[in-house]
Amino acid sequence: MASELMWRRLSELEKKEIEKKAKKVMEDFAKTLEKLPARKEGIVEREVFEREENNLFESDKDFRMIMLENAPKKEDNCIIGEKGAWVEK
Repeated sequence: MASELMWRRLSELEKKEIEKKAKKVMEDFAKTLEKLPARKEGIVEREVFEREENNLFESDKDFRMIMLENAPKKEDNCIIGEKGAWVEK
């Protein structure tokens, strides 16, 4: 068993066999999903949809400073995030 877990280069035959198995798993999963009953899209209406700012991290005085120091991009006291930057297009 341990030898099966070690890294090694796969032959073309092994690659094709893995592809077949993966395709079968995906097809079986898709068939199972088709059997599930259709559901309406869940929409939740709330009167309050934003959380109130509070001092959750007040007990840890260094938290804000450490987070801002670790952020690659920041402006004043805000971290600038880039949505989906890790996804290849």
